[in-house]
Amino acid sequence: MSKKSRIKVVLPSISSREEAEAVMNDLAMTANNQRRVTALRDAAVLAINQKFEAQLAACDQTLAAKTDALRVWAETNPGEFPKGRKSIAFLSGTLGFRTGTPALALLSRAWNWKKVTAAVERLLPNFIRNAPEVDKEAILSQRDELKEFLPACGIKVAQGESFFVEPKLTEVESRQTQEAA
Repeated sequence: MSKKSRIKVVLPSISSREEAEAVMNDLAMTANNQRRVTALRDAAVLAINQKFEAQLAACDQTLAAKTDALRVWAETNPGEFPKGRKSIAFLSGTLGFRTGTPALALLSRAWNWKKVTAAVERLLPNFIRNAPEVDKEAILSQRDELKEFLPACGIKVAQGESFFVEPKLTEVESRQTQEAA
């Protein structure tokens, strides 16, 4: 982007504590207004959701029942599927079976993942992971005791700082009401 097309935003300068107090008051008033408008919007959304909730629940129930009926029909009529296909196209839609993503599962209740790991380690050792990993949480919890070792390990504890503004919403609301009266 060229320097000619850059837009510079000029921030208002605050030169005294009184001006900062006035800006904070404006910020709190705007935050209160935002909260009030959000509450009005949320109430309207809630009313609309409640208005259509029964109709949507009936639609969900009907869709589930029709889907179950079609699944049962498809399972009991495998001859209706074209050869080599797992779906049937109808005029108003398609039904079928999708093959899921392959996943490993235990062969039977006699197996658990600890036994599987031991068997794979014995029979298929190339499929055993052995990746060391830095325990960042443990280092952070003991950072004071470890501070002399951290640079030698190529790490440091970084802790940022961010600016915040927390308007006092309830106090400003009552103050605003008293000033208006």
